[in-house]
Amino acid sequence: MLHTRMSSVRPETLDVYHERLNRALVFIDQHRSEALSLGQYVQCIRLETAAMQLQTSTRSVLEFALDAGYESAAAFSRAFEQRLGLTPSECCASHRLELRVRAAHLQPHCTAIMIAPEIRQRSLTTVAFVRHIGPYDSVGAAWEKLCAFAGQHQLFGPKTTLIGISRDDPNITTNGQLRYDACITLDHDFNLTGEIGVQTVQGGRYAVSLHCGPYENFSTTYDAIYRDCLPQSGEPLRDAMAFELYLNTPDTTPPADLRTEIWVPLEN
Repeated sequence: MLHTRMSSVRPETLDVYHERLNRALVFIDQHRSEALSLGQYVQCIRLETAAMQLQTSTRSVLEFALDAGYESAAAFSRAFEQRLGLTPSECCASHRLELRVRAAHLQPHCTAIMIAPEIRQRSLTTVAFVRHIGPYDSVGAAWEKLCAFAGQHQLFGPKTTLIGISRDDPNITTNGQLRYDACITLDHDFNLTGEIGVQTVQGGRYAVSLHCGPYENFSTTYDAIYRDCLPQSGEPLRDAMAFELYLNTPDTTPPADLRTEIWVPLEN
């Protein structure tokens, strides 16, 4: 029924709808720890973000509860368990066990290589993006849409960078609800059109690791970063999104030769 209704809407009306939706989604993503009144969607994003951060942080459950808009650790824990099926402490413990099992199982067969991170400083960056909701292995349509738009509007230049923002942990969020932003950096303003949105990638200190090899092995690299490299470094994480910066692309590069930088935000 919804598809039938949407298909009958004029294209210019759909463009306005997509523009407003993009602005709302970006606002929620960038203000998730503030007092917002947008209901269940905001609550889900806050709880799933907390679940991701619990796995790498030494902060108390109460601190996460306050950031997520709850007045007590008990209320936060109840909502967390209702949403995710386990308590905050169980989430932390089960994920660490999973990392150990996965590392033991995958490492002998892994064709990807991760080069140890280095600390870099980055400026605030404005990007155009298309949001994909669904499995991470099917983000190609978002990139096709974004690159077609960029080509039509002459957004590609010698300094253009391709960035991917995986906003959810597939160990926590169901495949059908995973959020991914396909992004290209901008060096000038342009008019928003339809599903193309604009957002900023935060500046500051980052731990930057180089992933060598196919994209399907990203999870192994992320696990190594969060399980080994960052805990050993003693660097505290910042409440911002990690992202992937693609140094080459699969349309011109064999999978084994792909090179991707993974930028993880650190406290300044």
